[in-house]
Amino acid sequence: FQREAGAIVVATGWDSFDPSIYAEYGYGRYPDVITNMQFERLTNSSGPTSGRVLRPSDHSVPKRIVFIQCVGSRDESIGRPFCSQVCCMASVKHATLFKHQVPDGQAYMFYIDVRAVGKGYEEFVRRSVEQDGHQFIRGRVSKVYDRGRQLIVRAEDTLLGTQVEVEADLVVLAAGVSARQDYAQLGRTLGITPDANGFYLEAR
Repeated sequence: FQREAGAIVVATGWDSFDPSIYAEYGYGRYPDVITNMQFERLTNSSGPTSGRVLRPSDHSVPKRIVFIQCVGSRDESIGRPFCSQVCCMASVKHATLFKHQVPDGQAYMFYIDVRAVGKGYEEFVRRSVEQDGHQFIRGRVSKVYDRGRQLIVRAEDTLLGTQVEVEADLVVLAAGVSARQDYAQLGRTLGITPDANGFYLEAR
C-alpha cells in the first residue's frame, strides 16, 4: 500500500503531568483542587456531572474559581523548562464556560505570561477580561490551603509587588503536557527525530 502525500501528520497524543509533585498546591489532598483535564470533564455533557461545574467535595456550584497556570511547565527546577503551549487558552476557555454557567461567578487566573499563540487567540483573551470580567494576576502561586469550606490561594502579584490572597471555591491546575513515554520507539519506527523534551521536530 503506497500513497504520495505532501505532508504527514503524526498525532501521537500526550501524557498529562501529575501535579501532586507540587505539594504546596494540595492536589490529591484537597478534593476541590483539580486539573484542567478534570475540569474539562466537568463541562462535558457526558461527564460525571452532566456538564455542570460542581465542586467535587459537596457538589455545590462554585462562585469563585482560581486557575493556576504553568503547573509542570516552564519550571527548570523539576526538569521541565518548556512551555506546553495549550494551557493558557484551555484555561481561558474553561473560565469562559464557567462564567456562562454561573453569570455571577468570578474567575481568577494566576500566570507567568499569557501565551496566546493562535489566530484570534489574543482577541479571545481580551474579550474574556472585558466581557466576562476574568481577573488576570501575574505571579506564581506559593501555596494553596484550606480555611473551612474555602480554599485560600496565596501568591505574589509581580506587577504590583505585593502579596495577595484569593478565596476560592475551586482551584484548577493547568497541568502541563509531556511527550508520550513511547516517543523514542515510535520516532525510530517512523524516522522522526525528537527534541530534548521528547517532542518530535518538524521535517524541513
